[in-house]
Amino acid sequence: MPNEDFQQSYRNTIGLFASGVTVIVAAKDGEVRGMTASAVTSLSLDPTLLLFCPAKDARISSYCEVGSSFTVNILDAHQEGIANHFANDDTEPEHEFVAWDEAGDAPRIAGSLASIGCKTHAIHNGGDHWIVVGEVVALHREEEPGEPLLFHGGGYRRLATD
Repeated sequence: MPNEDFQQSYRNTIGLFASGVTVIVAAKDGEVRGMTASAVTSLSLDPTLLLFCPAKDARISSYCEVGSSFTVNILDAHQEGIANHFANDDTEPEHEFVAWDEAGDAPRIAGSLASIGCKTHAIHNGGDHWIVVGEVVALHREEEPGEPLLFHGGGYRRLATD
């Protein structure tokens, strides 16, 4: 088992891989949970699958059961506060959940660049995380896409403007 110094070094190293920022949203018994995730991966086009990996002890993990719905909300650069909130920050930024029948019972976040509605296809063991594979069932994109919120080197970033 790696020691804590190695694990921290790994986190610092993998953190140099720039990624977009999303919020995964799931609902169960009328209660909505969300988590910020910068590691969402497109997996397959046929069938159309993607994956994300919540920690086993994350609150959203119990909402991820085979057959359940979740949404992946790709955040706009102005939604940093929403990303912080769902990363367990105590702040409560303004955000609105939008019911999205095509995606099941999981809502999408208004103002996101795009949202992807999924039905949980499979769940695999991934060490201290679960690997949740979702089948894409619905897509939503804003008509006027903005700039994405990015994560790199332990902080939020934006695209450079020329």
